Amino acid sequence: MQRRALIFLSVFLSVLGVSLALCLNAAGAQKTIEELRAKLDKASGGERAKIYAEIAELQVPVADDQFNKGNSVEGHKTVQEIVETAGKAHELAISSHDHRKEVEIILRNTQRLLENMKRTLAQVDRPALDDAEKQLGNFRQELLDSMFAPKKKKEGP
Repeated sequence: MQRRALIFLSVFLSVLGVSLALCLNAAGAQKTIEELRAKLDKASGGERAKIYAEIAELQVPVADDQFNKGNSVEGHKTVQEIVETAGKAHELAISSHDHRKEVEIILRNTQRLLENMKRTLAQVDRPALDDAEKQLGNFRQELLDSMFAPKKKKEGP
């Protein structure tokens, strides 16, 4: 009986250690908004689109924190920045035809994060987030259409 308990404890501690190491690695690898903005100068085309999408995604927790602290004016400004940044990502991805899939995935996650944040807000703050979600949904749909729309036939003589 003690041997089983000892084996269980050693397995549990091993799993816990591996999980903790993975979490610390993920936290250390997370990019900050400032680091991403610095990368924008060096990037071009689709890579810029991906960076803009990542910035928009990282701005959601900032807006959530602002709303939670009772600063809804700043929260609404940040949500507007999220939409503008996502719009830049959308435009660059479509025009460069590069990183469209990655940008769409990041924007999908950003939209989901906004939806989750909206559920915690006061009723008066929700319509702006509804509009932001719809706009991100439109960006995503246009990206999907640009990736999977049928090719136009060339008319020739």
